Amino acid sequence: MNKKYLLALTLMAPMASYALSVDVENDLTVRSGDTSVLVDQDKNKLQVKYGSLSLYKSDDVQLGTELDVVDLPGLSGSVHYEYTEDDDSVIGLSTGFSLVGINLNTKLDWNVNETEFDAELGTGYAIAGLDGDVTTYWDVDDFDYNGLDLSLGYTLPLSDRFSIRPNVTVPFDDDFSRGDYSAGISIVIALDTHSEHHTEHHKNRAD
Repeated sequence: MNKKYLLALTLMAPMASYALSVDVENDLTVRSGDTSVLVDQDKNKLQVKYGSLSLYKSDDVQLGTELDVVDLPGLSGSVHYEYTEDDDSVIGLSTGFSLVGINLNTKLDWNVNETEFDAELGTGYAIAGLDGDVTTYWDVDDFDYNGLDLSLGYTLPLSDRFSIRPNVTVPFDDDFSRGDYSAGISIVIALDTHSEHHTEHHKNRAD
């Protein structure tokens, strides 16, 4: 266990020299059976999920809903609708594929009011508690590259019902100029052992 704590601290160490440019964004997930509640400092997101249906809000979204339509081993898919703070309606589709620790995630959004399409493409890994991913962002209409996020984390399962995950994200814009680091702790609490003990390690900009 000491080695696990040492690795987690090592992940956070590169932030020390950039202390003034680090955004702290922690999140907490509480699960019980088919129900979960997420509170996230990233854009002040609040999400409640029951079964395959989620309701959420954030700084950018007045009200959002997401429905899981595919939930198979190694394969997932969902559709979502968002009413944004700009009074726009956004319809989207997300998919995920994973095999032997390697994962591929995609997201496509259509802003109905602005008739614009945006996409995200992410690839990464999750092996022995360590995870990392690269997510790129695209304007589909003009096929413009809008930047990317590099993320790294390590999950510490302290018990069957409690885990913490130190994590770091480094954003780059379309000119590959580095933005401010964001770092935080993701906490997952399972109120019963039947709850899925899992952390969603990727936070995307659209949330």
